[in-house]
Amino acid sequence: MKFFSKVELLFYAGAFVSVFGVAAIVKMIHSEDPLPEALGPCNLDTGACYLQETPKRFNGATIQFEDGIRLNRRINTTLELPKAFQNAQAVKLVLEGRDMYLGVYEYPLRKLPDNTWQNQVVVPLCTDERMQWVLKVQMVDAMGRDQEWAYLFDIENPNEAL
Repeated sequence: MKFFSKVELLFYAGAFVSVFGVAAIVKMIHSEDPLPEALGPCNLDTGACYLQETPKRFNGATIQFEDGIRLNRRINTTLELPKAFQNAQAVKLVLEGRDMYLGVYEYPLRKLPDNTWQNQVVVPLCTDERMQWVLKVQMVDAMGRDQEWAYLFDIENPNEAL
């Protein structure tokens, strides 16, 4: 029977605490993140995302994924802002898992002349059967104030997506 030296015990104890400490911190950071007040669903087939029961200032904010929302594909994505935000300074989309941490994916959008913003978005593949995603819109308005709202969608993991 092998006995561990004090150095080995300290090493293993430190490694154990480090691994589980980091895991606990990541879980705490990402599971306690509240959703924005303005929240809406996305339709996977049409790719349309819209807000429901939102503060008036966000009325008309929609996202369109060209040809629907699919896994592991670059999807041309367009955000249409309401007139109240026609002079927005910067807009980005932030995609992250709702119940499982798979990273944070940020997509800065390019402004087009008609108060729409565009970029390509990739929805990553999760190994679970179903994954709920939160797509946050983070915007700096004309006055330099941060604005945020979000859309939710669940997507299944079809084998052919691989």
